[in-house]
Amino acid sequence: MNKYWLSGFFFLAYGLASPAFSSDTATLTINGRISSPTCSMDVVNNHLQQRCGRLVQRVETNYRASSTAKGVTTEVVAVGNNDKRKIVLNRYD
Repeated sequence: MNKYWLSGFFFLAYGLASPAFSSDTATLTINGRISSPTCSMDVVNNHLQQRCGRLVQRVETNYRASSTAKGVTTEVVAVGNNDKRKIVLNRYD
C-alpha cells in the first residue's frame, strides 16, 4: 500500500512541476498610440449636440424610425440634413 501511495505522490509532483519547466516561450509586442476620442454626444437644453474636435453640431431628430422588443426601444435618428449619417438610440424600460 505504501508503494502505491509513494508512486502516486511522484506522479502528482511531476505533473504539477512540468508546466514550470516548459521550454516554449513567446514575446508579445504592441506598437501604437493612444488617442483621445474624436467625437462625443451631449444633451444641451433637451437637444442632442455632437462635438467632433472643435466642430459642434446640433442633431435634428425630425426623422425617426423606431422599433420595440422586450423593454428596449430603438430609434434611428438622422444627423442634421445628411441621410448617410445616423445615430442609433437604445432606451431600456
